[in-house]
Amino acid sequence: MGCCRGGPRPIIPDTMPSMVKEVAPPRWSRVNGWSKPFDPFQVVAWAMFLTFVLAMFCVFIPMLPHDWQYITYAVTSGGFVLHYIAYVTAMTIDPAEASVRCKIYGAPRPSFDHAHQAHVIQDQYCSLCDAIVSMKAKHCRTCNKCVSGFDHHCKWMNNCVGSRNYWWFFGSIASAFTGLLGIIAVVMYILIQHFINPEALREDPHYEAISSQGTWLLFLPFFPVRTKTLVVVSIEMFVLLLASLCLVVITYLLFFHIYLLGNGLTTLSYVKRGSEQTSKASVLSSNLPTAKQADNPLSSARSVSLVTVVMPMCQECFFWTVFCHGLLWNGHIEADQRVEI
Repeated sequence: MGCCRGGPRPIIPDTMPSMVKEVAPPRWSRVNGWSKPFDPFQVVAWAMFLTFVLAMFCVFIPMLPHDWQYITYAVTSGGFVLHYIAYVTAMTIDPAEASVRCKIYGAPRPSFDHAHQAHVIQDQYCSLCDAIVSMKAKHCRTCNKCVSGFDHHCKWMNNCVGSRNYWWFFGSIASAFTGLLGIIAVVMYILIQHFINPEALREDPHYEAISSQGTWLLFLPFFPVRTKTLVVVSIEMFVLLLASLCLVVITYLLFFHIYLLGNGLTTLSYVKRGSEQTSKASVLSSNLPTAKQADNPLSSARSVSLVTVVMPMCQECFFWTVFCHGLLWNGHIEADQRVEI
């Protein structure tokens, strides 16, 4: 509550009125990932989590040898619980600045509009939140509030990731990474056994009453449902493909954030740096000599020098471009947030 009883109101720069001449219609600021509307990516994340839980506990683990089942149940349950706690906590925490949290949720606030506003934060004052914010704060257009230590807006969580919930976010992708590795290992073992030794997958006592080798049981041991081999193999292939695709994305995100942590960067600062290097590379490449200047020794030397400078930048820009295209798909950061302060 102390943030609402701050000291004297700061003197707002004379340029502030020009920053808010025209704004989009006021709208309610989002509190966290539970604020509606839910993002489609968020719904997909929930659906995939439930799919993996049901597949592991109702289909795959009951097929394992008895000696493996108890440890697999324990490890899998622990992994799912850890991931659930980290994900839900990161989604539930309000990442807004302390000075913003205590004053913006009582009524609709002016919203950020790039068409009419270049910046909304000047001298650490946000004209939309009407609050003093920290140096690393950024006003998120989606959540319509200033986020403390802004890293990115995550569509999978439907929430901003900032300094208040970053480690919970990191824990969620780290736990997802290890969990997906475990799922893939179990499914691969079962899929291989289907073609090598299917009898090793039929150790459950319920199979004693089944004579057909082409009949399998799902939802063991409490609600056995009979099905055919083709159905079971199709489920295995589908889960294996889904888990592999998820692992590719999660692996990229995990090691990317490890890289950011090792270099003291955030997603926003990394994208800004890539954008600046792209602009510099474009300027340098525009000054490269033409073919008519190739016979000039001085021009050739200048060309070699420029290429030496431009090529490393192009490699960095290539990685940044691929990275940004990936973000447009997975919601790591929105395009309208790349260069906003």
